[in-house]
Amino acid sequence: MVMLCDFQERKFFLHSFSVKDEEKGECHQDVKDLRSSLERCKTKLAASLARFRVKQSLRSVSSFLLDPVRTKQHQAKSLPLYAWVNTLMYSAEEVCEALQSAGFREVKRMTELKELSFCRDPLCSDTLVFSKQLHVWLQTSSLTTARIMNIQERSLCVAVNVLRPLLFDGGDVLVAGSFSAVTVAHVAVATAARSGQVLICSADHTPSQTEEMKELLTQMNLENVRILSESFFELNEWENTVQHLKVILVLPQCSSSALNDPVPIMHSENGDWELLTDLSHGLVSKSKISSLISQQALLLGHALSFPKVQTVVYCTRSEYPEENAQLVKRVLEKTCTHPKLLPFRVNGPIFPDDSQSEDSAESKYFSLQPSEFTNGCFIARLSRQADPTKVETVQDVLARAAAKGLLGGILPEQSKPSKKAKGKKNQQAGSHSEQEAEDEDGQAEEDEEEKNEKGGKAGKKKKGGKRHKGKANSKQTKSQSKGAKKKVKKKKVNQGKKKPRRIPRLTLSLMSSAKASARLSLITPLVKKLKDNTALIMTSSETSSGSSTPARTQPESAGPAPRTEAGQKQLHKSGVDEEKEEGEVKVMPRVGNKVVKSINSGPPHESLSSSSATSIKSDTSVSAQES
Repeated sequence: MVMLCDFQERKFFLHSFSVKDEEKGECHQDVKDLRSSLERCKTKLAASLARFRVKQSLRSVSSFLLDPVRTKQHQAKSLPLYAWVNTLMYSAEEVCEALQSAGFREVKRMTELKELSFCRDPLCSDTLVFSKQLHVWLQTSSLTTARIMNIQERSLCVAVNVLRPLLFDGGDVLVAGSFSAVTVAHVAVATAARSGQVLICSADHTPSQTEEMKELLTQMNLENVRILSESFFELNEWENTVQHLKVILVLPQCSSSALNDPVPIMHSENGDWELLTDLSHGLVSKSKISSLISQQALLLGHALSFPKVQTVVYCTRSEYPEENAQLVKRVLEKTCTHPKLLPFRVNGPIFPDDSQSEDSAESKYFSLQPSEFTNGCFIARLSRQADPTKVETVQDVLARAAAKGLLGGILPEQSKPSKKAKGKKNQQAGSHSEQEAEDEDGQAEEDEEEKNEKGGKAGKKKKGGKRHKGKANSKQTKSQSKGAKKKVKKKKVNQGKKKPRRIPRLTLSLMSSAKASARLSLITPLVKKLKDNTALIMTSSETSSGSSTPARTQPESAGPAPRTEAGQKQLHKSGVDEEKEEGEVKVMPRVGNKVVKSINSGPPHESLSSSSATSIKSDTSVSAQES
């Protein structure tokens, strides 16, 4: 059938073989016999094809094919050639310079390709693109014969470039499925840059294919390929050969429905020739698709079963979603992952937005549609990733690192942030409670002093009769002192900011201190006045102490103490002016438990001096109790 189509395109002009071709054995005897038979019947064959074409209302013999198949055949005639550069020998820039020195011109786009021009692949950094017209020259070029450049279908070049950034230093790569020796060499060149090995299962290939791989690897001087005797399904996680395995490239048998011309790819990549019958009708049968899907699912599922593998790249040349996205989703749902390992998830998009690829930002997969510039393909990248919907805390990361021994014996501080937060809250609450307790104690002391002052006379009479009450009060004071000690210890433990202690009473000693409090800003003139009258306070205290009976404080309801003759004489001796001075600020502070009325406005200086002496004594007693 192929020879018949060949005859029809050449109008049944027979091709004459040269003597060299016959000596090389390229012209088999069966081909010679069939060619002579077609030559004898060429008139009848041409007439039969013409009658059939007229009966079907077809313009040419190529119209026998369906429209989709005919469109792909038309695109295949202008499909450019792709060749990847062996970067272990020369870089892509050096090869471009060599081509330019040979008379070629580098262009930026594939649409500008002509006979003596080339461009770089926007998806593959190590791949050059040539026009279809340079097919014969490229095959016979010294760059190709020396294996500096290697012609290969574009979908496989893209798959290897997807694999390149996923490689680990010293990590191995396993290639599973159906592929050619050129594909193995391309993966080996990419892996050699990271000092890794390529694993191949020879049991999945024929002996002739294995020998072809060995010859090409020897010719290219690639020593980082290890051919295993087992099949891919016989390998497990306990094998010593897969202990450094990090990446798996899965290239299964597919329907090849995304290829413009499947014949050369099937021939070079060891494809299934039985698919040509279905592809000629433009549709692959369901039974064939189901058998392919089952084999693809087994390959991908087994690749995901290795615990040390971090990434799996799945590549097909099919347009059917049953072989592509649907299969990947179904296999991922059925895959069981160990609890200590991260599950495999689709990692996309594969190429960045500026790579001129047809991969949208929303799509997790990469796909190319067949066109006049490229064949179609589908690529999925599966990597171990955490669930993006679950937010992982810092404590979880530290706990996982500690479980793996990555912290080097350092204990992860998981609960310290929460404890600090709780400690701050407790410290604040403790400071508030201590402040309230101090306020209550100060208020209680004030009330107790008032009671003592009011019942001073009665207390003297009953002093000898009720000693047990004094003992009880002493016990209470001891317990209060113990509680105060405990509070001091708690304050030392707490690290928060200490609030200023509340002063329960206003005393003359505090008012006359060197560092006045902010609360006493209103009585600053009074403090100055009292400093000037220091001699008066001292003399009044001496007179009060020299008397036979101690001075008693008067309650607030009682007015100022009456002026005595001794007090008048003392005032005259000290030279204090009794007249009211104008412009003075009238302030009514509390001295001890008394309210001093109009300190700067009138004559009662004796009451001020006596009350000040009494307040000084009471202040010293209170400060002793507080200490």
